[in-house]
Amino acid sequence: MDIKQLQQGLRAAEDSYLLLKSRREAAIKHLAELEAARDATVRDIDICAKAVEFVEQVATDERRGVKARVEALVTECLKAVFDDSYAVEFDYGMKRARTSVEVYAIRRCEDGMVVRRQIDGIGGGLADAISLPLKLMVLLNDPVLDRVLVVDEPGKHLSAEHVPKFAQFLQAIARRLGVQIIMSSHHTNMDAYADSVNAVALAGSQSEITRVK
Repeated sequence: MDIKQLQQGLRAAEDSYLLLKSRREAAIKHLAELEAARDATVRDIDICAKAVEFVEQVATDERRGVKARVEALVTECLKAVFDDSYAVEFDYGMKRARTSVEVYAIRRCEDGMVVRRQIDGIGGGLADAISLPLKLMVLLNDPVLDRVLVVDEPGKHLSAEHVPKFAQFLQAIARRLGVQIIMSSHHTNMDAYADSVNAVALAGSQSEITRVK
Protein backbone atom coordinates (compact mmCIF):
# COMPACT_ATOMS: atom_id res chain seq x y z
CA MET A 1 0.00 0.00 0.00
CA ASP A 2 1.48 3.33 -1.01
CA ILE A 3 1.27 6.61 0.91
CA LYS A 4 -1.64 7.91 -1.15
CA GLN A 5 -3.81 4.88 -0.40
CA LEU A 6 -2.90 5.12 3.29
CA GLN A 7 -3.90 8.78 3.39
CA GLN A 8 -7.21 7.97 1.68
CA GLY A 9 -7.84 5.23 4.23
CA LEU A 10 -7.08 7.59 7.11
CA ARG A 11 -9.43 10.23 5.69
CA ALA A 12 -12.19 7.65 5.27
CA ALA A 13 -11.67 6.45 8.84
CA GLU A 14 -11.69 10.03 10.08
CA ASP A 15 -14.90 10.78 8.16
CA SER A 16 -16.50 7.62 9.60
CA TYR A 17 -15.38 8.62 13.12
CA LEU A 18 -16.75 12.14 12.72
CA LEU A 19 -20.06 10.74 11.44
CA LEU A 20 -20.32 8.32 14.34
CA LYS A 21 -19.35 11.09 16.77
CA SER A 22 -22.03 13.36 15.30
CA ARG A 23 -24.63 10.61 15.57
CA ARG A 24 -23.57 9.90 19.16
CA GLU A 25 -23.86 13.57 20.10
CA ALA A 26 -27.29 13.74 18.43
CA ALA A 27 -28.36 10.62 20.30
CA ILE A 28 -27.13 12.07 23.60
CA LYS A 29 -28.98 15.31 22.88
CA HIS A 30 -32.16 13.43 21.98
CA LEU A 31 -31.85 11.33 25.13
CA ALA A 32 -31.47 14.48 27.20
CA GLU A 33 -34.58 15.93 25.54
CA LEU A 34 -36.51 12.72 26.27
CA GLU A 35 -35.36 12.78 29.90
CA ALA A 36 -36.38 16.43 30.20
CA ALA A 37 -39.79 15.62 28.68
CA ARG A 38 -40.13 12.66 31.05
CA ASP A 39 -39.28 14.85 34.04
CA ALA A 40 -41.79 17.48 32.86
CA THR A 41 -44.45 14.78 32.46
CA VAL A 42 -43.71 13.44 35.93
CA ARG A 43 -44.05 16.98 37.33
CA ASP A 44 -47.33 17.46 35.44
CA ILE A 45 -48.66 14.15 36.74
CA ASP A 46 -47.63 15.12 40.25
CA ILE A 47 -49.32 18.52 39.89
CA CYS A 48 -52.47 16.88 38.50
CA ALA A 49 -52.49 14.35 41.33
CA LYS A 50 -52.15 17.16 43.87
CA ALA A 51 -54.89 19.13 42.09
CA VAL A 52 -57.22 16.12 42.16
CA GLU A 53 -56.40 15.60 45.83
CA PHE A 54 -57.12 19.28 46.52
CA VAL A 55 -60.45 19.17 44.62
CA GLU A 56 -61.45 15.98 46.44
CA GLN A 57 -60.55 17.60 49.76
CA VAL A 58 -62.57 20.70 48.87
CA ALA A 59 -65.49 18.47 47.89
CA THR A 60 -65.13 16.54 51.14
CA ASP A 61 -64.94 19.75 53.16
CA GLU A 62 -67.94 21.17 51.28
CA ARG A 63 -69.89 17.97 51.85
CA ARG A 64 -69.01 18.08 55.53
CA GLY A 65 -70.13 21.69 55.68
CA VAL A 66 -73.46 20.92 53.98
CA LYS A 67 -73.88 17.84 56.17
CA ALA A 68 -73.33 19.91 59.31
CA ARG A 69 -75.81 22.60 58.18
CA VAL A 70 -78.51 20.08 57.28
CA GLU A 71 -78.03 18.13 60.50
CA ALA A 72 -78.22 21.37 62.50
CA LEU A 73 -81.47 22.47 60.82
CA VAL A 74 -83.20 19.10 61.19
CA THR A 75 -82.00 18.75 64.79
CA GLU A 76 -83.33 22.24 65.51
CA CYS A 77 -86.74 21.13 64.23
CA LEU A 78 -86.73 17.96 66.32
CA LYS A 79 -85.79 19.85 69.47
CA ALA A 80 -88.46 22.47 68.81
CA VAL A 81 -91.21 19.92 68.19
CA PHE A 82 -90.25 17.27 70.73
CA ASP A 83 -87.43 17.97 73.21
CA ASP A 84 -83.67 18.40 73.50
CA SER A 85 -83.03 14.66 73.60
CA TYR A 86 -83.51 14.36 69.83
CA ALA A 87 -81.00 14.86 67.04
CA VAL A 88 -80.32 13.62 63.52
CA GLU A 89 -77.17 12.31 61.81
CA PHE A 90 -76.28 11.52 58.21
CA ASP A 91 -73.88 8.75 57.25
CA TYR A 92 -72.28 8.92 53.80
CA GLY A 93 -71.22 5.76 51.98
CA MET A 94 -70.83 4.21 48.54
CA LYS A 95 -73.37 1.91 46.90
CA ARG A 96 -72.89 0.74 43.31
CA ALA A 97 -70.17 3.37 42.76
CA ARG A 98 -72.54 6.16 43.87
CA THR A 99 -72.63 8.20 47.04
CA SER A 100 -75.45 7.13 49.35
CA VAL A 101 -76.79 8.79 52.50
CA GLU A 102 -78.41 7.09 55.44
CA VAL A 103 -80.52 9.25 57.79
CA TYR A 104 -80.54 8.35 61.48
CA ALA A 105 -82.74 9.73 64.24
CA ILE A 106 -80.88 9.92 67.55
CA ARG A 107 -82.46 10.01 70.99
CA ARG A 108 -80.49 10.33 74.22
CA CYS A 109 -82.49 8.73 77.00
CA GLU A 110 -82.46 9.81 80.65
CA ASP A 111 -80.60 6.64 81.64
CA GLY A 112 -77.74 7.61 79.32
CA MET A 113 -78.65 5.13 76.61
CA VAL A 114 -78.50 6.42 73.02
CA VAL A 115 -81.07 5.06 70.57
CA ARG A 116 -80.08 5.34 66.90
CA ARG A 117 -82.59 4.38 64.23
CA GLN A 118 -82.79 4.77 60.48
CA ILE A 119 -85.55 7.05 59.23
CA ASP A 120 -87.50 4.14 57.76
CA GLY A 121 -87.62 2.50 61.18
CA ILE A 122 -89.10 5.40 63.16
CA GLY A 123 -92.60 6.70 63.82
CA GLY A 124 -94.50 8.81 61.30
CA GLY A 125 -94.52 11.98 63.39
CA LEU A 126 -90.75 11.92 63.83
CA ALA A 127 -90.28 11.18 60.12
CA ASP A 128 -92.52 14.18 59.29
CA ALA A 129 -90.40 16.47 61.48
CA ILE A 130 -87.26 15.27 59.69
CA SER A 131 -88.52 15.34 56.10
CA LEU A 132 -89.74 18.93 55.89
CA PRO A 133 -86.43 20.59 56.90
CA LEU A 134 -84.73 18.30 54.36
CA LYS A 135 -87.06 19.62 51.66
CA LEU A 136 -86.21 23.16 52.73
CA MET A 137 -82.47 22.47 52.37
CA VAL A 138 -83.01 21.05 48.88
CA LEU A 139 -84.91 24.20 47.99
CA LEU A 140 -82.21 26.49 49.37
CA ASN A 141 -79.34 24.67 47.64
CA ASP A 142 -80.93 24.54 44.19
CA PRO A 143 -80.26 27.77 42.24
CA VAL A 144 -82.96 26.90 39.69
CA LEU A 145 -85.85 26.60 42.12
CA ASP A 146 -87.75 29.60 43.49
CA ARG A 147 -87.72 30.04 47.25
CA VAL A 148 -91.26 28.66 47.50
CA LEU A 149 -91.98 25.28 49.07
CA VAL A 150 -95.37 23.67 48.37
CA VAL A 151 -96.18 20.73 50.64
CA ASP A 152 -99.21 18.53 51.21
CA GLU A 153 -100.17 18.03 54.85
CA PRO A 154 -96.80 18.42 56.56
CA GLY A 155 -96.80 16.92 60.03
CA LYS A 156 -99.96 14.92 59.37
CA HIS A 157 -98.65 12.08 61.55
CA LEU A 158 -97.79 14.34 64.49
CA SER A 159 -99.91 14.10 67.60
CA ALA A 160 -102.10 17.12 68.39
CA GLU A 161 -99.82 18.33 71.18
CA HIS A 162 -96.84 18.59 68.80
CA VAL A 163 -98.60 20.27 65.85
CA PRO A 164 -98.48 23.86 67.22
CA LYS A 165 -94.77 23.49 67.99
CA PHE A 166 -94.18 22.23 64.45
CA ALA A 167 -96.16 25.15 62.99
CA GLN A 168 -94.23 27.61 65.15
CA PHE A 169 -90.95 26.15 63.87
CA LEU A 170 -92.12 26.45 60.25
CA GLN A 171 -93.10 30.09 60.80
CA ALA A 172 -89.76 30.94 62.39
CA ILE A 173 -87.61 29.07 59.85
CA ALA A 174 -89.51 30.49 56.85
CA ARG A 175 -88.89 34.04 58.07
CA ARG A 176 -85.26 33.33 58.97
CA LEU A 177 -84.41 31.70 55.63
CA GLY A 178 -86.57 33.99 53.52
CA VAL A 179 -88.72 31.27 51.98
CA GLN A 180 -92.46 30.94 51.45
CA ILE A 181 -94.21 27.74 52.54
CA ILE A 182 -97.57 26.97 50.98
CA MET A 183 -99.31 23.96 52.47
CA SER A 184 -102.57 22.09 52.72
CA SER A 185 -103.47 20.77 56.16
CA HIS A 186 -106.32 19.43 58.27
CA HIS A 187 -104.62 20.77 61.43
CA THR A 188 -106.61 23.92 62.21
CA ASN A 189 -104.34 24.58 65.19
CA MET A 190 -101.68 25.60 62.65
CA ASP A 191 -103.76 28.62 61.62
CA ALA A 192 -102.37 30.90 64.33
CA TYR A 193 -98.85 30.64 62.86
CA ALA A 194 -99.82 31.23 59.21
CA ASP A 195 -99.67 34.60 57.46
CA SER A 196 -102.85 33.77 55.54
CA VAL A 197 -105.38 30.93 55.75
CA ASN A 198 -107.97 29.80 53.20
CA ALA A 199 -110.59 27.16 53.93
CA VAL A 200 -111.54 24.76 51.15
CA ALA A 201 -115.00 23.13 51.29
CA LEU A 202 -117.00 21.07 48.85
CA ALA A 203 -120.15 22.79 47.61
CA GLY A 204 -122.02 20.36 45.43
CA SER A 205 -119.61 19.25 42.74
CA GLN A 206 -117.27 22.21 43.18
CA SER A 207 -114.77 23.36 45.78
CA GLU A 208 -115.33 26.66 47.54
CA ILE A 209 -112.41 28.67 48.88
CA THR A 210 -113.05 31.07 51.75
CA ARG A 211 -110.52 33.48 53.19
CA VAL A 212 -110.21 32.80 56.92
CA LYS A 213 -107.20 34.92 57.81
